[in-house]
Amino acid sequence: MSSVHRIRTVYQKELIDILRDRRTLIAMIVVPIVLYPLLMVGSLQAVSIQAASLDEEKYTIGVVGRDQQNLLEYMLQWDAKLVSQEKMADENAESDSDDKKDAAPLVDLVKIIPIKTQEALQINIRERAIHVGIVFNSNEFLKAIDQQNGVTILSDKAEVRGQYVTGRLQDMFERLSNRLVEQRKQRAALPTYFDQPFAIEYVNLSAPQSILGQILPLILILMTITGAIYPAIDLTAGERERGTLESLMVCPVPVIDLVVGKFLVVTTVAIMGATLNLASVTATVYFGGFDMLIATSGQGLPLATMLLILVCLIPFAVLMSAMMLAVCSFARTFKEAQNYVTPVILAALLPGGMAALPAARLEGVMLVLPVGNMVLLSRELLLGAPVPVGHLLTVLFSTTLYAGAAVAIAAALFGKESVVFADTGSLKTLLSRKLFKPTRLPSVAMSLLYVSLLFPAWFFVQSALSPGPNENAVGLLQTSAWLMPLMFVLMPILIMAFWKVGVKHALSFRVPSIRHLSAAILLGLCMWVPAHELNLIQFQLLGMPQAVAAQAESIAATLQALPIVGVILLIAIIPAVCEELLFRGFLMGGLSGAARKWPAILASAAIFGVFHFLIFKFIVTATLGVMLGYLCWQSRSIWPAIIAHALHNSLAVISVVSPTTFERLGIRLEDGAHLPWTVLFIGCGAVVMGFVMVGKRSPSQPQAAIVTA
Repeated sequence: MSSVHRIRTVYQKELIDILRDRRTLIAMIVVPIVLYPLLMVGSLQAVSIQAASLDEEKYTIGVVGRDQQNLLEYMLQWDAKLVSQEKMADENAESDSDDKKDAAPLVDLVKIIPIKTQEALQINIRERAIHVGIVFNSNEFLKAIDQQNGVTILSDKAEVRGQYVTGRLQDMFERLSNRLVEQRKQRAALPTYFDQPFAIEYVNLSAPQSILGQILPLILILMTITGAIYPAIDLTAGERERGTLESLMVCPVPVIDLVVGKFLVVTTVAIMGATLNLASVTATVYFGGFDMLIATSGQGLPLATMLLILVCLIPFAVLMSAMMLAVCSFARTFKEAQNYVTPVILAALLPGGMAALPAARLEGVMLVLPVGNMVLLSRELLLGAPVPVGHLLTVLFSTTLYAGAAVAIAAALFGKESVVFADTGSLKTLLSRKLFKPTRLPSVAMSLLYVSLLFPAWFFVQSALSPGPNENAVGLLQTSAWLMPLMFVLMPILIMAFWKVGVKHALSFRVPSIRHLSAAILLGLCMWVPAHELNLIQFQLLGMPQAVAAQAESIAATLQALPIVGVILLIAIIPAVCEELLFRGFLMGGLSGAARKWPAILASAAIFGVFHFLIFKFIVTATLGVMLGYLCWQSRSIWPAIIAHALHNSLAVISVVSPTTFERLGIRLEDGAHLPWTVLFIGCGAVVMGFVMVGKRSPSQPQAAIVTA
């Protein structure tokens, strides 16, 4: 039986069992189908009932003294006449407060109580004996043409009725102010537009789904997370509590097949839950007639956008499913697993809540912040804002990277006896170094976890140090030069040393053969030729963002002002050594322990391309990563890849700092121009020859020679 067949069997069996459970069906189908219509209809009805009750209640307004009571009563009567005249003049007039026009006149809803002092008035408001207080600075301002009177409205913002009366009073004072201004203009023989030097028109350009875009993204993320909780608990702690997990683990089936089958079930249920929740919201809004309340125009709901959001949610569902499966693997009972997932949900809510803030933008570190980047991407898509392709791919690639690390961790934990037969003593072995067994290579979980944690950290460093339009890039280059050895080399070595991984073997510190060294030199000198052409074709098809072009010009100007030896050290040698030790050593070494040749090479090359944070150059960078990975794999040594990488980077530096060097060789590197056919033929032919030389793999070391750190 093949591995695919075993995984499919486990998947089908576990999925059928999950879907037969009433709790799953209620949480995944009944709740979203029934809950959202009830919430939306109920909330709208509650708002309308509350508004109707506020229009019919009686309210008390306090003033200071009898004179101010008479003044306010006069103003209320005057306002009632103005409102009546406006209705009679135009029954179809539009207003921002239609509900208030249809309500009873304010004079019929209020009772005015005179109070001796302003201090006593404030005390009555705090004690909620009255709803609103009004203080006039003068009692004669209505008759004077050149007098301005101060009016203070006192209310408690936490008291709903007081806020209702305050809103009605604001409308009243606005109407009275407009009428007084008209009267004063007539007395002074001034034109009607005397006090209106600007004719301002406000146009609302917000997308019709703006309110939906503010609410729905976080709901979708939460529903995707909660959709993965129950199946993850049932397939781990549930089976342990029923006593079936141990018997399942001793079956003649590889642990990885069991893990993959269970993981696919959790992911499927999570995606189904997100789909049903989104479909329920969409159907409720659309068929319930609430789209006009959400939208500000006659356009329909963004159905195509919602489908795109569901596609983007797939890697996020994979990430959360793997996290839930890994966390629940430690639980011995269903109740204990529920306690374990609570901190995970809270940890996911923190970046999600940050992204839901109105000021948050899909840029900078938010592009790679887990959970937060998905909330922001969904919001931008629902708002109809143009999302750059680079931002979209950065969110998807980073989430996919985190998901891969989570899957590897879940598989590693699920297969450990200390987790399967979980108790207090056995769980200590996970962190007890004296019980670690020496290994030749890091695990997939170890390598992917560190790389996934390094990705947002390195993204933050690069974003924080990126030069502005008129700044040089010296700080970026120098800081990167000393941070790369620390973060790309030293930290992985310390991690492997702690877990008793053979550093020398894991990083392929082996002396290569003369044939592979020669091939590395040949490839390093000639790989720039196909890379230049591929880069040029990609620019012609996709173009280059203006911000990236400006940053490239700033870095080029900085490089030209520095000594060429220092530039080669900063740009060519240090990055080549550090990146090769991380990606072709630590990462590909971990992947090679669980994957075959080409999956390990391609996966490490893809992550290598993502780490350069220039999505529009991903194809070129990933292709270079494939070449270097193949060179390292065939030679069983990291040194040929370092040499080829350093030579390739050095030639790129020389083409920027000293382009005359290529001109002396008869090669003109003009912007937007293809290389001469002779250069293309010689360069590509040399690359092919280099790969032919690399074709035969070096023999492996004896298996008994396990070298520890």
